[in-house]
Amino acid sequence: MPPSLARKTIIEIEAALADEQSAAISEIIQIIQQLASKAFSISVNELSELIGRDPTVTTKVISAANTLGYNPGGQPVNTLSDAIHTVGFEKIRNLAISLMLAENASNGTNSYEQRQAAALCVCSGMLAKQLAKKPGREDESELHFVCASLRNYGRLLLSTFKLDDYRLALSHALEMPEDQAFEHVFGLTPLALGEAILQQTNLPKDIKRSLAPLSPATLRQPAYSLQEETLLLSELAVSLSAVVFDETVGPDGFNHALRGVLTRFAASYPLSIEAVNEALLQVDEDINALNRSVGIADKHSPASAKLYARLNSTHLPKPPAHARIQALAKSKPLTEMSPEERQSFSDETFAAANQKFEAALVPGSKVRLAEIFDALCAAFTEAANLENCLVFTREEYDPKNLSARYGSGKLFGKVKNRPIVGPDKNDIFSICLSRKEDILIQDTRAGKVSKVIPEWIHAAAETSSLIILPVSYEKQLRCLIVGTVSEGRQIDLSETDLKHLRSIRASISLLYGLIDSQAVIAI
Repeated sequence: MPPSLARKTIIEIEAALADEQSAAISEIIQIIQQLASKAFSISVNELSELIGRDPTVTTKVISAANTLGYNPGGQPVNTLSDAIHTVGFEKIRNLAISLMLAENASNGTNSYEQRQAAALCVCSGMLAKQLAKKPGREDESELHFVCASLRNYGRLLLSTFKLDDYRLALSHALEMPEDQAFEHVFGLTPLALGEAILQQTNLPKDIKRSLAPLSPATLRQPAYSLQEETLLLSELAVSLSAVVFDETVGPDGFNHALRGVLTRFAASYPLSIEAVNEALLQVDEDINALNRSVGIADKHSPASAKLYARLNSTHLPKPPAHARIQALAKSKPLTEMSPEERQSFSDETFAAANQKFEAALVPGSKVRLAEIFDALCAAFTEAANLENCLVFTREEYDPKNLSARYGSGKLFGKVKNRPIVGPDKNDIFSICLSRKEDILIQDTRAGKVSKVIPEWIHAAAETSSLIILPVSYEKQLRCLIVGTVSEGRQIDLSETDLKHLRSIRASISLLYGLIDSQAVIAI
């Protein structure tokens, strides 16, 4: 019997967390999970060793521990052990979690959705800590921080490892309750996913209980135990933070939306709107202080930007165009998309490739050409609904000829690494090599065109339309980007597609220049 949709999602997330290829992406998630799972059993040495795995985080924890906010006595802190003994075990653990989430939220190479999820974790945890503050109960407020942060853990996992489906769920959520939308796409809610993944760890019982769904019975009466209070406060902080981040709620409707959340908790955890806004003010100060201590600009901090807008009754910053597209529109054929949908679809589709190239153009970088060209081929294929996308580069020992070194599709599999493009072939590709001009063929069998179409282009299927985009550096052609479709179809490119392709080709040209000067190392 095949696994249920929910079980399939859990299995895929578990595999992604264990996959060595995703280690760089998931490292922050794994460290946060381990920090939380050993929240009350980890030793000082173990905490130092775990945080110390990332030298950048270590440096920033020590830097933050030397600030007045964490160390009002001004005692010098030079090591993680100093920080733990001076500031306190729980505070340093939570500081490390906050730092890693803040880094994830400000990292421009992460998707918009992943950055928003990380920022929501930070905001929820800090808000719970503020709302829980009571004299003599500081340790409990640290517990509330961990619990509220981890209540968003499933959302962070899905936006990291299942981004397309995550966007689809958010699209459905415009037309149905959000939990129902996520159950439709993933078989379970983000909360249930986070609970399922974290239940396999050695989480303390107090934290495990805080990951459970909130029952109507619990909402109907005041909390009678610390466990119930933690559960209520965690969900309350997450719900209030969700309003802060909700791009459909304008300035005029913000307090009304907050009151809607408070009304839901009126019997179990009563709070005034004034108390919530005061807590948000303090959260804003705490996040800004955290950003300053580790060198994150406020403009790169989603939580800071959103809190600033809410506290000043202004509109939230506009999300990037590709984040506004409804994933449901993405399932339409290109010809059925509205101009706005097509533009947003193109922006979204090329976003990852653009980010890859931006990162590759940093002097001193080591660049995996296969990785960035594969990202280009994936984006071009999806944006133009291609069947094949190939990148031809010059042969090392016979540079006048070019071979398909990178690509996707059945045609790429047929011709990979064969030096089939060259100036002496007397075909459409040799014409492109000579003129260094873009070529779009909408009918490979039309008239005289058919005579210059090489036979290998039909090796996987009867190619009906193809596009050839040359990339040059210092007037020398360095590679060709080729796309094809078959069965009578024609290649359809929007103006936005062409804009992104121009930008990427300019980036490839710059990259070749950096490689030639050895400012960037190709590996």
